[in-house]
Amino acid sequence: MIVFTLNWFGMAVHDVPAASDFYSQRLGFSFLEDETNSLWRQFQTRCMTFELFQAHPQRLMVNAWGDGQAFRPFILVDKLSAAIDMLQSQNISFSQPESSFGKILEMVGPEKIRWSLMESTDIQIDWAHPTIGGIELKAVNLDAQKAFYTEILGMTLERGVEGTLLLSQPDEMARLLIHTGGVFTHPPAPAGEEKPAYFYPIWISFETQDVKHANVWLKQQNAVILHPLTYHEDWNGTDIILADADGNAVQVVQYGKVDGLEHQ
Repeated sequence: MIVFTLNWFGMAVHDVPAASDFYSQRLGFSFLEDETNSLWRQFQTRCMTFELFQAHPQRLMVNAWGDGQAFRPFILVDKLSAAIDMLQSQNISFSQPESSFGKILEMVGPEKIRWSLMESTDIQIDWAHPTIGGIELKAVNLDAQKAFYTEILGMTLERGVEGTLLLSQPDEMARLLIHTGGVFTHPPAPAGEEKPAYFYPIWISFETQDVKHANVWLKQQNAVILHPLTYHEDWNGTDIILADADGNAVQVVQYGKVDGLEHQ
């Protein structure tokens, strides 16, 4: 049995330094001190890892949560009222939309990328090391996305209510909330060495300890592969980039080099 763990998401922005300043100076996120590359920046978040990257100039435009965005990460906070005070003090735009899963805020970050903030009594918010509880996804076909993330990537359906599915993982790991109302994304056709994930504002990643076996499994399931199994020497990882049922980019990764693969 292959185990896939949703534990990371990448965000592609056109201005990495400006976005980095927003998250570090205005929200207070701490970033890794050894992340000095101007093309990416990793923050010290909990539950899910959050990393910024330089977007492709022709980043895709998909209207779901916002321009170009199908995935919306959510931060767990202890009190929404305190979160509102913090956002207002930093002049950060937000709204309070209705949700099937309780009270939430939607925050607008750099380049109009949306986040949600959800109240959780089990969390004591630490903005330097915020808990990213998971990802929300708007789906064109709820059943197709449910099948992709449960039957292919192994998540578990915890509950469903009013057009929303809550998928979970063992041991309080990140969750995936899938809502109706998505827009199908036609995956890009990168040229040469271009990285397809960087065409998307946000992509998510599932870690595995056997990416070769995972590669065979994904092909058996007729998954749409955007970029084949590749070892990346610059960050010492081996990954596959595939598209979910709506064309959104999903990474499957094993950290470290896998024998028998050439590096890129």
